[in-house]
Amino acid sequence: NTIHWISLCNDTMAARKRNIASAKRSDGNKSTRATAKKQTAQKISQNNANNTASRLMNILVLLFIIAMLNPLLFNAVTYIQSYGSIVHKLTPKRHFPHGWESFTYHDIRDYFNCRERSNDNDKALPTLDEWNLLRQAYTLIVDDTQKWDDPIPPTQGYSFSHTSGSSNNNGVATPPPNYAKQSKGKGRGLFASRNITKGELVHNGLLSDIIFPGYGAIKWKEFVFSLPRDLACDCTDWHWMQIKHEDDDYHMVAALDISILMNSGGEEFGSDRIMTPNVLPEDKYSGRQFAVRDIRKDEEILTDYDAYWTDWSEVGL
Repeated sequence: NTIHWISLCNDTMAARKRNIASAKRSDGNKSTRATAKKQTAQKISQNNANNTASRLMNILVLLFIIAMLNPLLFNAVTYIQSYGSIVHKLTPKRHFPHGWESFTYHDIRDYFNCRERSNDNDKALPTLDEWNLLRQAYTLIVDDTQKWDDPIPPTQGYSFSHTSGSSNNNGVATPPPNYAKQSKGKGRGLFASRNITKGELVHNGLLSDIIFPGYGAIKWKEFVFSLPRDLACDCTDWHWMQIKHEDDDYHMVAALDISILMNSGGEEFGSDRIMTPNVLPEDKYSGRQFAVRDIRKDEEILTDYDAYWTDWSEVGL
């Protein structure tokens, strides 16, 4: 019995040790699992923090890019608002004729068959939309700094009252003393809107003339080839070459309002059509034209195109 009791006690103590060891192993496993869970939670938390920081950095970079590009975005919006409506009316450069850069003045007129357009004396006056198309095309192609904020619409000319002595309206914008209508035998022309006195300033190109810069008239060619055919031909009739001062180079010059419709009474039209000019520029450099005699109300205003020398080769045409 004693031996049996001793054996039983030994078995009990062994079992207890096994239970204790098993419990320790279980606690160890639980601790390991807890540690693993804690480490996993820490990794998830760190990843979330990294992702948040990354997203914040991306947002900051995006805001920086937007801030830097804001002027470009503004210009893009302005472009769409100002020019989006006319782009479809202009000929894209990829559709220009092959070798257009080397075309002469006469090549351009032949390409558009401008003789037919020029000989049509029943052409309608340009509309406000057509003037605006020409102006916006000039800004788009030639000079993006050009502003067209004159309160006088191009169908009436330009703000002539800014010239000293040309207006009695205390600075209120008024157009030049002329209006546009059909001219018998000449197509479209300018006519006096009131009696004009000899020596009076009738037209001031300083307020209306625009220049196509650069030798070779590349910008002028690009401008013309971008236009619908009728307006392109009109520009070859209207625009001229001029030097603005003694040491200047010749440039293509134009006006994008009705002042460009002033006809010539010079000899270039033939002896049977000579009409004495009643306005002339003060010199070959000037765009200011003065009455050389009294002009009656509703009389056509005529200059002399030969007042400005023309040799298209001087401007690369």
